[in-house]
Amino acid sequence: MNGRLFCSMWTFNNLFRLTAIVALVCLMSIVSFSAAFADGHEAEGEAMEEMPMEEKPKITGWFQIDVDSLGTYFLVGASHPLSGGISFDSNIYVNDHLGEFDMGISFPVIANDSMALLLTPMLGVGFEYTSPDGPYALYPQIFAILPAGKIFGFHWSISTIKTLFDAESLNELYNRTYLTYALNDTVAVGPQFESVLGLGDGGGLWALNFGGRLNLGYGENNTLGIYVGYETKKEEGETGLTGRMNFTRRW
Repeated sequence: MNGRLFCSMWTFNNLFRLTAIVALVCLMSIVSFSAAFADGHEAEGEAMEEMPMEEKPKITGWFQIDVDSLGTYFLVGASHPLSGGISFDSNIYVNDHLGEFDMGISFPVIANDSMALLLTPMLGVGFEYTSPDGPYALYPQIFAILPAGKIFGFHWSISTIKTLFDAESLNELYNRTYLTYALNDTVAVGPQFESVLGLGDGGGLWALNFGGRLNLGYGENNTLGIYVGYETKKEEGETGLTGRMNFTRRW
């Protein structure tokens, strides 16, 4: 009796996960406008900033390497123009044995000679390749990009939803916002704010840091980004100094 019950539960759990995987594949195939980095996602926004609205649409791409609390990881993505300022965007994130694929639609909310406001909702799926156990998490996210002359604004919110594949895990919400001012063609500076919120029972505010950002032009289409911040949720004895470095190549 117990053996039959165990087999039934095992079959049900695996059937549920298989159904979730199939549904996810179908969703990502037919729903481009999905409610959606790590970090390289922001490179999409920087690429948008450098592309004048009147230019003939073309496929743009970017590559980024980052170093922060998550380790060293790589990102690569592209933007495929559709029509009316709308584009289809996709990217991958690779961190050791973790991999993530995101896709979504970018569209202008405001577009004139002095400024633009671009929104990019995306949906990602992540895999943990150390075991053949299907998806690791879903990543609904959204980007808001504000190029306005010498001012550039960026906001990114991303949820990590693990409970769909592991009921004992916790979901989380990450936010990043920064605003830079271009001192010249090479240097841009400004404030940055980040937070991580654990969702559900056992969650809470896991991280909250703020500081300054410096973007340096490293030749045409190359940017070195440095963020130095103070983590308010630090452990006893820690200085709270934190940050991130990344290098981005666009084409």
